[in-house]
Amino acid sequence: MATSSLYLPDPPLCPPEPVFLKRSERDARHPSLVSHLLPTHWACYFINDDPSGLEDDEIAAADAWWAETFSTKSATCVDADEEYGFTRYHDAAGYCKASDCTVYRFLLQAPPAVQAVALPVGSPAPQALP
Repeated sequence: MATSSLYLPDPPLCPPEPVFLKRSERDARHPSLVSHLLPTHWACYFINDDPSGLEDDEIAAADAWWAETFSTKSATCVDADEEYGFTRYHDAAGYCKASDCTVYRFLLQAPPAVQAVALPVGSPAPQALP
């Protein structure tokens, strides 16, 4: 009896991720990553912490956006898309006018826990200030 030379591999254990996802879909898949559409000229500052290509007012705008957006959590910029385009409407519209924008991804981290200071045995408990 002849055997078939056709080999069909088993299906993958899980389906591949779709290539094109909306921002909300991408954020739902990875809750510790958030995406923002921001001016492209902020990339070097956010990713490499290098503001050398920015004017002082651009640095102030980027810092203000960061402080407002991540005021209650710690974040690190981990990626920016290579594709970009000119747009009037973006996530930093209050800080920057229409410009070339790209999608940045930020890794959110839990805020650092405040560690309790160990008091020596037998010392009185600290008193609250009036």
